[in-house]
Amino acid sequence: MARSPSPADVYASQHRGSADDYASYFAGMDASMQQKVALTTAHFPTRGRVADMGSGSGRGTYDLACLYQGLELVGVDINPVTVDMAGQTWRRPNLRFVAGDIADPVFPPESLDGVLDSSVLHHVTSFNDFSLARLETCLDNQVRALRTGGVIIIRDFVIPDGPEHVWLDLPETDGAAEGEVPALSTAALFERFARDFRCGVHRTGPVPHTRHASPHPGHARYRLTLRAANEFILRKDYREHWDVELLEEYTYFSQGQFEEAFRSRGLRILSSMPIRNPWILANRYEGRFHLSDLEGRPLPFPPTNYLIVGEKVPPGAGVVLREEHGEPLTTPRFLSLSTWRHEASGQLYELVERPGRTLDVLPWFQEDGQVFVLAKKGFPRPIVNACADRPHLGGATLSGYITEPLAAITQVGEAPARALARILHERAGLGPERLLEVGEPVRYFTSPGGVNERVSAYLVRVAPASGPEKNAALPAPDYGPFTSAGSVRELDARQVLRACHVGGMVDARLELNIHRLLRRLGASPGPWIGAPLVFPIQAEAPPRAPDALTPARRAPFSVHEEGATGYLEPRTGTFSERAADGRVLASVPREYLVPREAGRDTAVALPVVRTAEGYWVGLEHRELPAVQHFTGSAGLVVVPAWRLPRAFTHPGEVPALIAERLREEFGLTARRAWELGGSYHTTPGVTPELVWPFAVEVEASTAREARLRWLPLSALLEGLDTVADAHLLVVAWRLAHALGVLG
Repeated sequence: MARSPSPADVYASQHRGSADDYASYFAGMDASMQQKVALTTAHFPTRGRVADMGSGSGRGTYDLACLYQGLELVGVDINPVTVDMAGQTWRRPNLRFVAGDIADPVFPPESLDGVLDSSVLHHVTSFNDFSLARLETCLDNQVRALRTGGVIIIRDFVIPDGPEHVWLDLPETDGAAEGEVPALSTAALFERFARDFRCGVHRTGPVPHTRHASPHPGHARYRLTLRAANEFILRKDYREHWDVELLEEYTYFSQGQFEEAFRSRGLRILSSMPIRNPWILANRYEGRFHLSDLEGRPLPFPPTNYLIVGEKVPPGAGVVLREEHGEPLTTPRFLSLSTWRHEASGQLYELVERPGRTLDVLPWFQEDGQVFVLAKKGFPRPIVNACADRPHLGGATLSGYITEPLAAITQVGEAPARALARILHERAGLGPERLLEVGEPVRYFTSPGGVNERVSAYLVRVAPASGPEKNAALPAPDYGPFTSAGSVRELDARQVLRACHVGGMVDARLELNIHRLLRRLGASPGPWIGAPLVFPIQAEAPPRAPDALTPARRAPFSVHEEGATGYLEPRTGTFSERAADGRVLASVPREYLVPREAGRDTAVALPVVRTAEGYWVGLEHRELPAVQHFTGSAGLVVVPAWRLPRAFTHPGEVPALIAERLREEFGLTARRAWELGGSYHTTPGVTPELVWPFAVEVEASTAREARLRWLPLSALLEGLDTVADAHLLVVAWRLAHALGVLG
């Protein structure tokens, strides 16, 4: 008689082996599941218990459980039949499924390290008569179940920001005017939608709208609310189960309402960002409709999704850092401003610097084939929220607490070995017995056009924690003026990179150090999950520049004593740390730097040409006083970059500016630009500058005469150790990752 397989046998049959095996498994997931996993696991702990609310079939919960053996995943679904099927289908020692209404108290208080609500909370409102009160109760119960330090992540839809009423122009000629839903034109489908859709705004009647003649041939024009337009846009391509789609109200909170809901419950927001899925934009939005305000000005596409991440802090702790008052600073006390003159051209450059040397330290270890790093999580960086009158592109907001390496400013004269040991002990609780190996540093400039700073970055191999420390975050010593300096936590190196691909992590220096670590270990970074890049092959290759990575050694700058140019504006701001109830816990002055007239954001654009032999990239040689100050020579290899005007409000506006600047400054003709992963900060201790990276396909025929140095991407990757511009490092790593040439 055959023996039935034991649970252990079943578990063993589904175990996938090493971390690289799991990376291959991850690559086989569909894009939406990859994004879900990346956005969530970069913020969840690697050990403890996480609840996946609304787990459905259980596949997504299983995918999460596969990544971490030390993390218990509990899938929760209201349907007991679904729960039973999920439990029979997906089995792992660290995975279980339970039946329950996610809006009810499924778990005891303080029993979870993470809660995931992925595309599920709109069901709570939709199937409870669009009750926001039921949603509020749901959030209360879920936050109550979190331990202090636990994380709740919501990935759902969001009421878009913008004008209340809009014009929506929809094609009439792409289908029938009447009949079954699959055959209807988009305009006819909208009229069916307007007749039958119900939501919290209009529970009993049709969607208010008026029809007008459209200025776009073959289209009908509708005047309606932006929220209603978005509800239709989000579901217009899901016709097979149209009647079911109409039962659900996708949008229930605005971004501001989500953030208030988190902060009022004692959650510190680690990330709050609208998501625009590049595949959906390219295949379902572009060319499929026109959206404009009532003056006829085109509006950006609404977000396809929204992500908010909150960390539960102790009662009375700070949840947000805000600038209460800011003003120009004539005589900085902490920062110093200098002006440099280029002797040949007479051009003046302004630089700001803070005292001491900047060190980045990334402790790391390997366990069960996976690579983990220790990083500061929830570290207060109030300057990222400076100058609210110059908002960042894309609608992303931060609480002011971010995840970053163990960064520190050291004084000149302190030996590096001593500084490293001190920083690791003081800021991560790592004693000398856990320090196994200190790697050679690399040095790069964070924002060399305006910040006189060069970072020395060290990789430090440490022994993994053991005993009680193994499952707990280590509170960082309170070495600043705010109530907390966050915590030091283990993070999965690959998942951090994936979060950077889709905007879920904003510190570029953490990303750069992880790429360098994985390269040193010969470990694959896993799949790219940002926007897919597709470059057609061009017949002509750009001319290769032998000196592409070796700029001329010159020292053309001298200190200019006659005053500043006025381009940079040192400012001082008073930043308050507020608790969930609005109480001010600390009020701290900070000096920082912004351009006087331009916006806070920067665009960097790496020109790319693909030939039958491979990919080519175009680099710029610049002479900058910050580089001369540190190295004695001003030459630096950089990626083309430009400050963006204050008038820019959306990333979709940037490619046109990039194309114009590449044409005017370098003689290049741009074909297409792709966002190369999420935006990032390089110097959040000095400036609120947020950088938007792009890869730009250019006409090879225009590259020959362009004022750029061209070389194969493979040659750039081989020479990355000589690159000292942080922005070029970011886009080079990301481009290679996106094209699958990192291994």
